[in-house]
Amino acid sequence: MWTSWGKKISFKSKLLFGISAIIFFTVNLTGLISYRTHLRLFEEEVTGQYVKASEQAMMQLELRIQEMYRISNYIVFNPTIEKIITKLSTFREELSIAERHFEQEQIAEQLRQVKFDAPQLLSLYLYDLTGTNYYYGLLKETVEPLSQAAFHDVYSTLASSKGDLVWMRRSIPSHIEQSGYRDVIIASRWMKGNQGENYGLLVMVINEEFLTRSFREIGSGDDGRVYLYDQQAKLLYIDGPEEDTEGLERLLSGRNSSKIKEQGDTTYFYTSVYSKEILFTLISRVSLSYIFRESQLILNISLWLGLLSICLSSLLIVLLSSRLLSPLKELVRAMRTMREGEFNIRIRSRTHDELGFLGESFNSMASSVQDMIQKVYMSQISEREAELKALQAQLNPHFLYNTLNGLYWKLYIQNDLDSANLVFSLSELLKYSLERIKKRTTLREELEQVENYLRIQAAFLENSFDARIHADEDVYDCEIQRLLLQPLVENAFVHAFKDRTSSKVLEIRAYRIDDFLKIEIEDNGCGMSKERVEKICAPDFTGERDSLGVQSVLRRINLVYGLPYRLEIISSADQGTTVHLYLPLRGDELQ
Repeated sequence: MWTSWGKKISFKSKLLFGISAIIFFTVNLTGLISYRTHLRLFEEEVTGQYVKASEQAMMQLELRIQEMYRISNYIVFNPTIEKIITKLSTFREELSIAERHFEQEQIAEQLRQVKFDAPQLLSLYLYDLTGTNYYYGLLKETVEPLSQAAFHDVYSTLASSKGDLVWMRRSIPSHIEQSGYRDVIIASRWMKGNQGENYGLLVMVINEEFLTRSFREIGSGDDGRVYLYDQQAKLLYIDGPEEDTEGLERLLSGRNSSKIKEQGDTTYFYTSVYSKEILFTLISRVSLSYIFRESQLILNISLWLGLLSICLSSLLIVLLSSRLLSPLKELVRAMRTMREGEFNIRIRSRTHDELGFLGESFNSMASSVQDMIQKVYMSQISEREAELKALQAQLNPHFLYNTLNGLYWKLYIQNDLDSANLVFSLSELLKYSLERIKKRTTLREELEQVENYLRIQAAFLENSFDARIHADEDVYDCEIQRLLLQPLVENAFVHAFKDRTSSKVLEIRAYRIDDFLKIEIEDNGCGMSKERVEKICAPDFTGERDSLGVQSVLRRINLVYGLPYRLEIISSADQGTTVHLYLPLRGDELQ
């Protein structure tokens, strides 16, 4: 379809289309290179700003964490609080309820200023080493008291710490939240005395926004994310689903780094900022599509400029081609006139460029064609004379055939039937061989001529032989090359039965196997060695004349049919020979 469509397009249209395609390609290629260069510079600038924003967010986080350390240090190293908790823990059973209440009020007095200095604290707890809580400060009416299960989580997390703040994220009940829970940050540490021994446990429930409000904006875009990891590389905060943390282990290396990573159909830019002061790691990501959303405008402008360039260039090409290609149009008209049989046509060359050269070449060609027509006319006269001579040369074989036919009737009238049949078989073979090469021949006709040949051999051989011919009914009408079997049958008498005086058997079988017409010619003669078979079937075999029949059959099969059609010989010394012919199934009845 495309080929026929392409043939109908004029050269001018093809030229216009080709030049337009080149312009489109070059303009868009340069635009794409410019766009990619801008994109790379823009990427470096934006990602650099994104990294700086993450570093500034980490600096603000350091200040907030240090503020929490200052508050916790005030509580942990307060001697009054240490004395009271130690007293309550040691003499808890001996003190009355009033005395315990008095001591706890003293703790509250010590921590009263904390309520004003640390508005980020939602609640505060002081436990002794047995897990007894001696102070619970609900500083904000937004969360409910810490449950026993939450305390055990904090206690087990602190087990391996040495006095630093240990951070964890948890959802605790809240009566003001619609979901019934609120995400908070819990910071806890051991309370140590003057001798460095642990005397209690401090638990601070912190508003999550106190730590996260400084870096929430760096996770820009619909799919931006921020991940905060504590000193132990445990996830402390994430502003998205927890499954997004997979594959971030390489960024928790204790140093600042960045990478581009593909996740599904989206490409993300990850940056990791590590703080040596607080040992926290801040990882943030943003999609490159969000970063480069504005740069898409440049690509669209480049495309529209490319289309505008093509339209303008096409107009200029049409005007220019109409002027430059006028000699070509004249040449095309002259060639059409010449194709209609007028060879006297000539064109006038107006330029000295390539089109002018084509015009001169056309004039030279037209002159040469006129000369060739005269020569061909004379050649046809000579060929007719040669054909007459060839017909005269064919009279000799036909004269011989007619003579044999007359001899047959003479012997038949004289009642010499054996001699008459012999002459008939010979005349039929001669007639068969004189047929035109292109005339259709079937397996049935080929086998009939083999029978004629066998009758002639039976008349001349002193010792009789047994010849058997069998063919299936569905292959009799298969087309076959003329005189393809006779050379192979002749080889059996010339070679196989040469020194054999009795029990000479020749069997010919023809049948259909798969998509092949298979013909087998088998004799019980002297056979051949494997080396002899390979030599006879070799393409460069130039042996004795009597062995050239096999080569003739091989070459005709290769020339007419080609692979997979072939001739195979199976033979061994004193064991006879079998020739296998694999030919195509061709015939009207097989269509």
